[in-house]
Amino acid sequence: MTAAESAERAQNYDPRAIQDKWQARWAEMDLFRASDDPDDARPRTYLLDMFPYPSGDLHMGHAEAYAIADAVARYYFQRHHNVLHPIGWDAFGLPAENAAIRNNTHPADWTYANIETQAASFRRYAVSFDWSRRLQTCDPAYYRWNQWLFLRFYERGLAYRKDGYVNWCPHDQTVLANEQVIAGRCERCGTEVVRRVLTQWYFKITEYAERLLADMAQLEGQWPDRVLLMQRNWIGRSEGAEIRFVIEGRNEPVTVFTTRPDTLYGATFFVVAADAALAEEICAPGAPRGPAELCGAGPQADRHRAAGLGPREDRRLPGPLRDQPGERRAAAGLGGRLRTARLRHRRDHGRPRA
Repeated sequence: MTAAESAERAQNYDPRAIQDKWQARWAEMDLFRASDDPDDARPRTYLLDMFPYPSGDLHMGHAEAYAIADAVARYYFQRHHNVLHPIGWDAFGLPAENAAIRNNTHPADWTYANIETQAASFRRYAVSFDWSRRLQTCDPAYYRWNQWLFLRFYERGLAYRKDGYVNWCPHDQTVLANEQVIAGRCERCGTEVVRRVLTQWYFKITEYAERLLADMAQLEGQWPDRVLLMQRNWIGRSEGAEIRFVIEGRNEPVTVFTTRPDTLYGATFFVVAADAALAEEICAPGAPRGPAELCGAGPQADRHRAAGLGPREDRRLPGPLRDQPGERRAAAGLGGRLRTARLRHRRDHGRPRA
């Protein structure tokens, strides 16, 4: 080929046309479809990527992440494995609805349009997905199984409801994960995040903690030690005991978990978090033995105010406690009303501590 012919070919080179040509050919050949044939003797390999959120088009972070799994899948293809490498979209929840509101469109239209945009980008990446195994978590055909599975959990007592504190964005009207709160503000809109109590559903995943720990012995020597250590730390089992304190005038004891019961020879005071339900209870009007007075109410507090005495002149509490919020001062006042009821050994698996 002469220099002139090479220059002419380079000038006429159209990378998009060539890409479209070969991608259409690969799609027609359906190279990466997994076989359902029970007589297929090839070893089976299942490879699953994390499903992307359809909040917009893919970016280079996606390209990097999915290129890794693509390389693994192609390795097994070359070794003549029957590889199942599906693709799907994590397409449910309030973030998708909020994005649709900002774009003044229906959430379904917005979500499915983004899915198609990302699917087209995946095809340009030429990732080795089995496109016949594609799914979207917002499809009724998919989430009906989520609902079925939830009912099985509920029937077996593994799903339950209780109140709990959450990070709440007043502007977006949604709950935020800790990672979505930056310097006390919503990472999306910048609104100051507040803590509020919401009734939520919980799963008793700790019911399986011992089993998970025991079964990890089967992975010794097969998984890296650092991965097994991270898994054990994530389960978070700790050996300790529950100490139950009985408070005079209160029917239910307060249970505290500790990993060092040997250091607890006696309790001289009891500290309660300011947002705990117990703090509200002991500060309620009519609470026994004066906690209401410690919270700034009651006859003695009224007499102090009538005499013109401020918080710093209140001699009923030790100095460091006089300037504390009412809840903490009230909790300190429990010191004279506590006794340890009993101690029970417990293995804790990352449960919230009292």
